[in-house]
Amino acid sequence: MKHVLVIAYYFPPMGLSGVQRIVKFVKYLPSFGWQPTVLTIDPHAYFAFDDSMLKDVRHTEIWRARPGRAFRVIGERRTVPLTRERFRGLANRLSQLFFIPDNKIGWTRQAMRFLQGKDLSVFNAVFSTAPPFSNHLLGLRIKHRYGLPLLVDFRDAWVDNPYHVYWTGWHRKRHLELERKVLESSDAIVSNNEFITRLWAERYPGAAFHKRVYLIPQGFDPADFDSASEASSLNVDELHFVYTGVFYANNTPLVLYRALKLLQEEHPDVYNRLRFYMIGYVQHEYRRAAVQLGVEDRFRYCGYLEHADAVAWQQAADVLWLVLGDANRGYQTISAGKAFEYLGSRKPILGIVPDNTIRRMLSGFDHTFLVEPDDVRGLAETIRDLCEHKRTGTLPRGDAGKIRAYDRKVLTGRLGELLDGIARKR
Repeated sequence: MKHVLVIAYYFPPMGLSGVQRIVKFVKYLPSFGWQPTVLTIDPHAYFAFDDSMLKDVRHTEIWRARPGRAFRVIGERRTVPLTRERFRGLANRLSQLFFIPDNKIGWTRQAMRFLQGKDLSVFNAVFSTAPPFSNHLLGLRIKHRYGLPLLVDFRDAWVDNPYHVYWTGWHRKRHLELERKVLESSDAIVSNNEFITRLWAERYPGAAFHKRVYLIPQGFDPADFDSASEASSLNVDELHFVYTGVFYANNTPLVLYRALKLLQEEHPDVYNRLRFYMIGYVQHEYRRAAVQLGVEDRFRYCGYLEHADAVAWQQAADVLWLVLGDANRGYQTISAGKAFEYLGSRKPILGIVPDNTIRRMLSGFDHTFLVEPDDVRGLAETIRDLCEHKRTGTLPRGDAGKIRAYDRKVLTGRLGELLDGIARKR
């Protein structure tokens, strides 16, 4: 068994979608000859906690370093509410004025101090996942100090990230320098989105690191669906939609509200058969928008649930829906994890998505219904069609064979092969 040090700032008991990819890698790596040890943060105030995900990594050694000074002042583990999207975006922009590459850079210094008391000679490789992109800089420091090969994983784009703000030309130049340094210094590079790799090719033509770039997409864990309990029983005469996750930036439920208003006015019989269950935080501004349009009676807000309970709701649904509301260059790099987990449920998927990698991926399946984000009438008509499918018992089901390509264990096997290729011999 070889050993890998995994750098993951976001890790259980922290919740939300940013932890699932790395948790499943850590869960399945031992099946491919790699024993992971996770270097992460000591839990502090955060938007959501999910202790249930610790079950997947219960046999894994976890090293927890203290947060940086900026986060230490906000205290011990506790759940803090999501602010209004406008305020969250403003706080994010201000943070990027002062911290490069992000406000987790202080934690990396704490992590290096933490490692001084550890024996790293047992490891054959280091694996860092980002965001935060400070993780990759920490991985580089460990690589150079301890002579360990480094594999870096990009869950999102760095310089091209649509949520990044460059206050000055110097800010952008500094991010470009750091991104190139990571790419050129790493022994292997993983991206979860082909568009990210295409942007690297455009920005750094002819760079040697392109030969070390590999694609491992997001995925789902079949075991989550095998072990999930049943959610509340639902009225069989209604069409039940489930959404899991949060809304942010241009990914909002507003287009759905407008489509429901259209159905309310033109097809009240269809409207009255619809039920929408929101699993996760829905900011007050979006709840208020539903009230203002007069469609709030179709919604039930369940709040943030642990992952197993969210999966149970997916299994109880008739249709799962997601929204990605922008097709500009940056948003094409976003690979929403929920789209792949929805595939694992094999339930029909209503995707309100532009022309991006998620739409192209979903279009390869027969149980998906895809609508452009600005097509309100098209969305209303698609919901009508789904109602008719429910009435006639013809709602489609995903092909188990086709979705296997996104099985987390299969994907972890690819990661294990990459680690084998760079492993330091002891």
